[in-house]
Amino acid sequence: MVLRSIRLWFPFLAQVLSLAVTSCVYDHEDCPENLSLDIVSDWQLAPDASPGGMAYIFFPYDGSVPWRFDFIGNLAGKVTLPVGTYSFLSYNDDTASVIFSEDSGYDGYEATTADADSPDASCHGERSGDRVLRTPDMLWGCAYGYVDLWYDGVRHTVLGTDKSDSGSVFSPEFILTALQRPLTAHYTFRIEDVRNLSGGRSMSATLSGMAGSLSLASGVKGRYPSSLLLKVKGLDSETIGGDFYTFGIPSEPDAPNILSLYVVIKDGRRFCYKFDVSPQVRDAPDPMEVTLILRGLTIEPPSEGDETGFDITVDGWETVIVNIKD
Repeated sequence: MVLRSIRLWFPFLAQVLSLAVTSCVYDHEDCPENLSLDIVSDWQLAPDASPGGMAYIFFPYDGSVPWRFDFIGNLAGKVTLPVGTYSFLSYNDDTASVIFSEDSGYDGYEATTADADSPDASCHGERSGDRVLRTPDMLWGCAYGYVDLWYDGVRHTVLGTDKSDSGSVFSPEFILTALQRPLTAHYTFRIEDVRNLSGGRSMSATLSGMAGSLSLASGVKGRYPSSLLLKVKGLDSETIGGDFYTFGIPSEPDAPNILSLYVVIKDGRRFCYKFDVSPQVRDAPDPMEVTLILRGLTIEPPSEGDETGFDITVDGWETVIVNIKD
C-alpha cells in the first residue's frame, strides 16, 4: 500500500501548508474540499515519553491511499485533509528494531521485529519451531477506528468502526486529540547470589513464551509464542541482569515463560541454566512494568589450571534446571 507521506518538521511550517478554510459551516456548497485539522498529542498516560518523532496516519474508509504526516518530537500540529471518514493511527517513528506491516491497512497494521540468532535452539524453553526474535524498541501510540472530518468539525470514537455517536467525541474547532499510550512493556531481570561468576567468559539469555507481534489498531498481541534474545551484563560481583522492551505475552498464553541463561566459561565449556519465570510474568502487578528476580545460581567453575584457554573440541550445551529461590 502506497502512503501519501508528508513530513512536517516544524509546527510553523505545518501551519503555512494548511491553507484550507475551516469556517464554512452554514453554507456547505461553498466549502473547500480540503479542511485544516489540528492534531494534538495528549501524553497524560505516558508523561515521561520522549520520542524522536511521531507518525500520524489517516486511512480513508473508501480504501484510497492513506495520508501520513510526520512531526519531530512528541508534538503534532496542523495538517490538511480531504473531507471524509477515516481510521487513524499514530506511533513514534524513531524505532530501529521494529518492523511495521505498512501494506496491510488499518486493521492489519502490525509491529514485529526481526529474527535473531539463538545461542542454541535445543536449550530453549519454547516449543519446537518457535521463532527467536530481537526485542522491540519502546513504542507509544493511539488508534481510533472512526474519525469523521466534516464541515462542522471533527468527530471520532475509540469503539472500532461503529459510525454511531455513542461514545464519540466531537470538536467544532477541528481539533483531533490523540491520546498516546505505551504499547510495549518494560521488563527488568536480575539473578542474584551468583556463585563462580568470575569464571564466565560470555553470557546471553532468551525468554520464551512471549508475543512476537502487536496490532496497533486493536492492541491484540501475536497468538504464537516466540523467544526473545536478551543481553546480559554484570551488575556486581554476584549479580547479573538486564532490561528490555517487549510486546508482552500472547492474549491466551499456552507456553511457559522460561528464562534461559547461556554461559560460556573460561575453559570453553558451555552451560544453559533454565528458570521457569511464568508466575512472575503472568502475576506481575503491572504488566507494563515487570521485574523478574532470581536467586541462587551456581555457575560451573572452569577446570583447574585451564581458566583462560578455549577447548575447540567441546561441543554442545549442558542444560541445568535451576529452582528459583525466594
